[in-house]
Amino acid sequence: MGPRILILCRGYLGSHMSAPGIRATAQARVLARHVPGAKVTLAGTNLDFEQPEDGVYTVTRWSARNILQLVAGHDIIISSMLPPHVAGFFPFKRFVVDLFSQYAMEWMEVGMQHYEGRHRRAWVERTRTVLSMQLTFADFVLTCNERQRDSYVGMMISLGLISPRVYDADPTLRRYIDSAPHGIRPELPEPGPRVLRGVREGFAEDDRIIIWNGGIIQWYDPATLLEALRILRRDDIKLLFLGAAYPGIKELGKGVRFQDAKAIAERNGQLDRTVFFEEGWVSHEVAKRYVQEADISVCCYFDNLETRYSHRTRFVDLIWAELPFICTHGDVLAEEVAQNTWGVVVPEEDPPALARAIEKLIDDRDFHARCKANLAASRASLQWDETMKPLIDFCSQPEASLSPKWERIPGLTQRIGTYVGRRTVFNLYDRGLKRRHEREEALERRASLAARPAESG
Repeated sequence: MGPRILILCRGYLGSHMSAPGIRATAQARVLARHVPGAKVTLAGTNLDFEQPEDGVYTVTRWSARNILQLVAGHDIIISSMLPPHVAGFFPFKRFVVDLFSQYAMEWMEVGMQHYEGRHRRAWVERTRTVLSMQLTFADFVLTCNERQRDSYVGMMISLGLISPRVYDADPTLRRYIDSAPHGIRPELPEPGPRVLRGVREGFAEDDRIIIWNGGIIQWYDPATLLEALRILRRDDIKLLFLGAAYPGIKELGKGVRFQDAKAIAERNGQLDRTVFFEEGWVSHEVAKRYVQEADISVCCYFDNLETRYSHRTRFVDLIWAELPFICTHGDVLAEEVAQNTWGVVVPEEDPPALARAIEKLIDDRDFHARCKANLAASRASLQWDETMKPLIDFCSQPEASLSPKWERIPGLTQRIGTYVGRRTVFNLYDRGLKRRHEREEALERRASLAARPAESG
């Protein structure tokens, strides 16, 4: 009998899932297929999930109420963020932490948008402790690329997790932390129903269509793309922003960047003429129709530490669909775009350079065809069965962790205690901010009511 594997997904599971749900679902299918005798359970936080038609794994819901029961019934637990109250099972279970983003830098960017002053400091301290706790929990760590892996190895060394015993057992540390990139859809692209040309208002049959594949959040730069299109002044080029509010992630809703992008497009006279926005989140199944129908894709972002350690999962569907694309330099996949000629890489916040790149990729059909051929050649290495081999190997081998649990128990105990304290401090700031907003709203209502008699007079 094989291992009982539990995957705890913190993202939305179902038809409208984004990268976390897509990754967790792919892991469930790959492990069920390749780990001998495995019984796989995929657990999400939303209620409207569906069971897979072929029944190769089971989907359920997890919450604070049933998490301990779920963990007790499985041998291997996989999650990007393990809840601290499963620590009681630490000596008896095998834990995999899937850090497919460099969360320290991502959360720094999220905090910049949502918090300020001491409240932001409390947020950063809490999130830093969360990461320390996850790394100490982990019997095996996954990252999405080698640059992320290097950064997490550094964190593990600073936490004292790489002892002489661990290093002597495996000087490469691949049995402790390895890279597992985001994979592509298993099916080949096939023609399907149109969703844009001649179907959606504003998109003509002969238009050149650009897709912004995903949402618009703190570290993305749609303003540079809108300015590049203003420079080009071509009515035959249509841009569609494919995503707005992320499903099931309230912190990544229609934030400042999204609202600014709509305001800029309206000010430029582009909105609903040459620039269009999907207000919700297109389903995973329908999203592939958009990228198949587009001519190119563009994604602009800022060259900062979030970019340096990122793995732009929104590029994966572009590779699958053989859709040439333009991106900003600075991250791992941008280097692959340049090396493999999947498209064009441009400097950050440089609208003229982006405008030239758009014209080249749209109008130079020979170059466009060469990019498509190079993307097609990369498909085999990005299948989930290939990218998840480190996870398959770990789950298939009933060996003890490279890092003995007894070495990590003191650090884990300390970090859970620190996390509880820092979470309490953060929640106090959160409640204080909420009360302040409520007072401000009450004062605004009173002022509005007080002004009405004067207005009517």
